[in-house]
This record gives sequence, C-alpha cells and structure tokens, in this order.
Amino acid sequence: MNYREDLEIKLQKVTLAIQEVVEDIHKTDPEKQRIICKLNEFKEAIISRGIELNIELEAA
Repeated sequence: MNYREDLEIKLQKVTLAIQEVVEDIHKTDPEKQRIICKLNEFKEAIISRGIELNIELEAA
C-alpha cells in the first residue's frame, strides 16, 4: 500500500465515523460536538499530510 492509498483509507474511515456520530441518536449534542471536533481535527491532519507529501486526496 502506498501513502496515497493509506491516507485515502484513513480519510474514508474518519468521514464514516463523523456520519455515524451525527446519526447516533443516543449521544447528547455536547458529546457529538466533542467527538466530531476530534474527528475533524484528525481529518484535517490527514489532508495536511497529503499536501505535505504532494498527494491529492479525494475528500469524501
């Protein structure tokens, strides 16, 4: 697996995780906001790493 594939897989996973949190009706809004904030930070880190490596990622 190359860097691009690895980063794209991580980006897909974090995007799916964000969607799951949004759809989870059992979590309170503050919990959702905290988790989504952390996932968005992770997503941005993945995108930044792609930029550093000169890899164009397909953001889902």
